[in-house]
Amino acid sequence: GKKLGIFGFGNIGSRVGIRAKAIEMDNVAYDPYIHGSKATDLGIAYTENFEDILACDIITIHTPKNSETLGIIGAEEIAKMKDGVVLINCARGGLYDEEALYDGLKSKKVRFAGIDVFNKEPATDHPLLDLDNIVVSPHLGANTFESQYNIGTQAAQQAIEAAKGIAYPHAFNLPIDESKIPSFVKPFLVMGQKLGFLASQINKAPLVSITVSGQGDIGDYVESLATFVTVGAMNDSSGDTINYVNAEFVAQEKNIKISAEKVASTSVFKNLITVKLTTEKDTITISATIFDDDVTRIVDINGFGVDVAPHGNMILFKNTDIPGVIGKVGTILANHDVNISDFRLGRNDKKEALAVILVDSAVCDNTLKELASLDACISVDYARL
Repeated sequence: GKKLGIFGFGNIGSRVGIRAKAIEMDNVAYDPYIHGSKATDLGIAYTENFEDILACDIITIHTPKNSETLGIIGAEEIAKMKDGVVLINCARGGLYDEEALYDGLKSKKVRFAGIDVFNKEPATDHPLLDLDNIVVSPHLGANTFESQYNIGTQAAQQAIEAAKGIAYPHAFNLPIDESKIPSFVKPFLVMGQKLGFLASQINKAPLVSITVSGQGDIGDYVESLATFVTVGAMNDSSGDTINYVNAEFVAQEKNIKISAEKVASTSVFKNLITVKLTTEKDTITISATIFDDDVTRIVDINGFGVDVAPHGNMILFKNTDIPGVIGKVGTILANHDVNISDFRLGRNDKKEALAVILVDSAVCDNTLKELASLDACISVDYARL
C-alpha cells in the first residue's frame, strides 16, 4: 500500500495515524517534540529523520505555526519528494510555501494536494484555486452542529470549574496580580519565558524536566517564573494551545516535571535566574540577569561565561579551543551573506569555546551544515528570539 508520512504527531496527527492504520496504510510519524513510543505504541513507525517523511507517497502536516515551521516545506523539500507525491495541509496556513506548492502542482511533481488552510484567509483570489489538481476546503471544521454544541458545553463546564477555582485550562490572563508584585519582577518574567524558548530550540527533543532557580530578591518569585519559563519551553511543541494558566496542566499530561527553588547567592549579580531544561537528548542550563537600567543579559550557557542580549537570530557554535576557528566561522558566514551584529565568546577549562553569534538575518540549513563541517566544531545550534 501507499506510505503516509505524518509530520507532527500531537492530538490531531496521532488520530490521523490511527485512522490511516485502520485502512491498512503504511504509516511513519515524525515529531521531534514527542516520545517515539507515542507512535510505536499505536503500531505506527517513528522516525527521527525528516528525510523519511519526504520519501513518502502521501504527506500530511499537523504542526503548530511558528518561526520554526513557517514555510518548512518549500521548493527544496518538494524537490526531494517522489514524483507524484500527494500533499495535505489541514493544520495552519503557511506551513507549505504556497509559491513552491503552486510550482510543484503545476509541474505535476506534486500529483495532488488537499488544502484546508491558507496564508491569508479567506482565499477567494489565489493562484492555487486555478489548478485542477487541488481540492480546497474553507477551514470551517468547527462550524458543524455537533462542534458548536460541544464548544458550548465545554465553555460552560470550564466557566463552572473556573468559578469553583478548580482549573482554568484555556485562560490567557496572567496567573499573577501585577499590582501585588514589585516593578522589577515583571521584566524577569518576560526574560524567563525567552530563556525557556531559547533552551527548547537549542535542546530540541521530548522534554523531561524544567528547573528554575533564582538568586537574590527574584528568588521569592520563582514559582511565577517557572510558569513563564514553561510557556516558553513548550511553545514550539504546543503552539498557541499553551498559555500561562494551563502550562502546569499540559506539562503534567506530558509527564514533564516542573520545579522551582530559591538558592543562595553565589554570583556577583544582584538578581540571577537560571533555567535548566532536560530532554531525552541532553541538558542545557542558561543563566541571565537584568541590570538596573533594564538591560537584559544572558551571562552563562552550560558553564560558558558570556554576555549577550537575548534577542534576534542567534548561532551557538561550540568548538575545540584552537587557533583560527573564529576566522573560519566568519568566512563561512560572509560567504553566505550573513552579517554578524554581535559576537561573544566563552571558554572553559576543558579547552573548549562557545561562540554566541547574533546575526542580522535568518540562517539557512546549508550555512549551519557548513559550520558543523569544520574540524574543530563540537556542535552548532540556531535559535530565533
